[in-house]
Amino acid sequence: MISGRQALGSIDQALTEAHQQADRLQSEMAANGERMLALNDAQTEDYRGLARVRLDQLARDAMLEHLDHAERQATALLQQRNAALEALRRKVEDAVQRHRALEAQRAQQAALVDQAVARVDEAEAAIQVRLDAQPDYRAQRERAEEAGRMAAHANDKATRSEEERSSKGQAYHDDPLFMYLWRRQYGLPAYTASGLARWLDGKVARLIGYADARANFDRLNEIPVRLREHAQHQQGLADTEFERLRGLDEDARKADGIPALEQQVATQQARVDDIDRQIEQNEQEQQALQAEQARHAVGEDEHTQRAIEYLVNEFRRDDLSGLRDDAIRTPYPEDDVIVSRMLQREAERQQLEHNTQALHDGIAQQQHRVQELERLRVDFKRSRYDRSGSIFTDDSMLSLLLGQFLAGMLDRGMLWKALQELQRYQPRHSDPGFGSGGFGRGTVWNGGLGDLGDIIGGLGRGGFGGGSGGGFGNRGGGGGGGFRTGGGF
Repeated sequence: MISGRQALGSIDQALTEAHQQADRLQSEMAANGERMLALNDAQTEDYRGLARVRLDQLARDAMLEHLDHAERQATALLQQRNAALEALRRKVEDAVQRHRALEAQRAQQAALVDQAVARVDEAEAAIQVRLDAQPDYRAQRERAEEAGRMAAHANDKATRSEEERSSKGQAYHDDPLFMYLWRRQYGLPAYTASGLARWLDGKVARLIGYADARANFDRLNEIPVRLREHAQHQQGLADTEFERLRGLDEDARKADGIPALEQQVATQQARVDDIDRQIEQNEQEQQALQAEQARHAVGEDEHTQRAIEYLVNEFRRDDLSGLRDDAIRTPYPEDDVIVSRMLQREAERQQLEHNTQALHDGIAQQQHRVQELERLRVDFKRSRYDRSGSIFTDDSMLSLLLGQFLAGMLDRGMLWKALQELQRYQPRHSDPGFGSGGFGRGTVWNGGLGDLGDIIGGLGRGGFGGGSGGGFGNRGGGGGGGFRTGGGF
């Protein structure tokens, strides 16, 4: 078992590893790019060698001058690229430093939130001890519990009666003769038939025993209505007693300054939320910078593209390609070594291009993994899973899950669902199910956790009375693994 803050640290470590893996892939890609540039330099030098061997003085000087010019142009572009890359590196480093500073600031502020929450929790626990010892409070709690039980019992009776009306009443509705007389209000003052019709209706009524059947049908319809009215009356009484009990709870909390303590929690939490927004914005900026770094690593930046395009176009010039083709066709000993090197270089270039594409795909996958892990980290903090009292029941499973995510075996949705299954909240000093909190209607005893306290109170107890009526000492969550919360709040 580890705390929520330790679990967040594990996620941070996984995120660091994901960044490091992306950096390694980018370094490999950059090395590939440097090798490609080195091949271009070597290719240029070999063209110089061929020109010296195979061309006369005038043509040789012209070609060497042209190659020198092309090399100078490419070198200038690559120098611009290196300057841009260095500036980009500094921006990334600045963003990383800002991220570390914000995370340190958040850790300090989160500790202040935990301290504020603890003050509320301890104060509420003291109030509950005091209230539980007061005879008037205990009497009101018992009245609320009894009224709640009576309301629940009355509601059950009304519901069963309504179900009985639905099932037993079907036979009456299915009898066409009975329904004919019932709709005509036969036997009641409102019945208006005369003469032959009255005589025939009377014969039908005697034939089917309508008088007794109508009395039974009326009772079948009337009893559920009366029981429902009684249930609503009992619910009103239960609501009144519950509100009185809640009023005692709220008055005690106000008298001991709980609202002011809760405001301190809200203020401290708002500062954490503001830092989280800054962290999220910084992460977005950092991702954009790292994406630009990746473009430089794969040679997709403007300067590298222009340099490569310039050299490739130069190598495709008719005089250069013709010089190389002539050297390949004619077996002069002077240029055999140069031609062999150029052919080997072409094979190496093709292999580098293949490796570059594989690295490009790997970088894209790793960047997506980093982004997904950063989104999960945001969800983790928004759900307050790093707050005091939040625990994860199996630290080895958490490490395994994060490892599988980094290996590409889990996506973010699967990892988040697994984290939700592992997360619990430990029992607090105060009892969210105490007093009015034990009736399944929410709780005023939030322990400084805001809406989260309501959720924990609902999980700890349910329905009227909550077993022992929400009395002090029957703590929600028992002594086991704590409360499970499921998703974010």
